[in-house]
Amino acid sequence: MNTLEKALQLTGDVKDKALSSGAQLVGIITAERADAIPSYWIPWIHQTYTRKTTDYMEDSASIVVLGYQVWDDMHELAIMRGDEPEYPGYDGMKLRARKVLGFLRGLGHRAIVYPYFLPNKRMAQLAGLGAFGKNSLIINPKYGPWTRLQTVLTDAELVPDAPFEQDLCGDCQACIEACPVEALKPYTVDADTCVLGRYHAIQDDPKFQPILEAHMPRLTQNSLLMCMACQKACPYGRAERGLT
Repeated sequence: MNTLEKALQLTGDVKDKALSSGAQLVGIITAERADAIPSYWIPWIHQTYTRKTTDYMEDSASIVVLGYQVWDDMHELAIMRGDEPEYPGYDGMKLRARKVLGFLRGLGHRAIVYPYFLPNKRMAQLAGLGAFGKNSLIINPKYGPWTRLQTVLTDAELVPDAPFEQDLCGDCQACIEACPVEALKPYTVDADTCVLGRYHAIQDDPKFQPILEAHMPRLTQNSLLMCMACQKACPYGRAERGLT
């Protein structure tokens, strides 16, 4: 078997492992292509710029991008421990992604699950998982914006997928019109306006209580659902969630 044949075989095996372990979507991007994405500011929580694969692994070669369907609103549950939120739905996805990590390590490759500060949504588009939508989320033709991403960075030489080039939004402005605080512009979200980005600053402000009750309802003293207004307005993926 030549080098290309081995890479094709390993790529197929990795994808099979990902899908059999619970991912609905899987694509590959080279580390070189990921590192060519210009760095940009991440305003959410950590306030930092995106990083390069070499910040995590010097000899990185490939990134396996995994998409997991969010089929129920409870995946968007946040549980507060003091000022720090925990996301049970996301933890389950990371555990499934570790199956791919274990598979690659079992073959002697180095691998890291979800290097957080890589440009994950941009990588997902380049790996063929979907379009970068006007709501700043990845929109898949089948699952819509209702997928969440995990990645596995590895030194394994895998065959990359073609990027997703189709524009799924077109003239649609449904997500922008649905935002309760007008935080969206096409393909951009203002973290300083979005209720998710500034929840701590507005949670006790009386003028925001109607918006929070409608879009970020508390379930218990320490738990709440994150705002999904822009996702629920998107026409893609509704059938997969049993919506009309």
